[in-house]
Amino acid sequence: MNIKSVQPVSDYFKAMQQWKDACRVQEQSRLASIRNILMQGKKLRTDEMDYLQRHDANLHDQAMSLSMERQAYEDALKFCRSKADANNYNTFKLIQIAGQLKHGNSEELLMRTNAIQEAHREFVRSSKYASLRSDGYEPRKLR
Repeated sequence: MNIKSVQPVSDYFKAMQQWKDACRVQEQSRLASIRNILMQGKKLRTDEMDYLQRHDANLHDQAMSLSMERQAYEDALKFCRSKADANNYNTFKLIQIAGQLKHGNSEELLMRTNAIQEAHREFVRSSKYASLRSDGYEPRKLR
């Protein structure tokens, strides 16, 4: 049986290579988009975290660390008794992160800073923040 090929084999391999290149570009674009979200201090959706887990384990680990730090910060803000306490804690966290600049990885530190700032902005817009005392002192109880 004699079968004639419609296209040369080299055309098939060329098409396969173009498809692989397109997939690689799409993957890099998606990773860049997710990295940009992290740089802005935003939370990642579940599908974005899953994508990182499959395609970039290092960035996934970074994102998990950022998420846990942000959650711990948000939990700590819930215990603030005044707006001054919340703002002081924010300053403390930012100074703590800035102190680690000498150890390198400024991109990760920028992500951490922006995540803390974004969490703080969300807290300031919340009703919980609005209900806090403006001063840093406990009111005296009258007898």
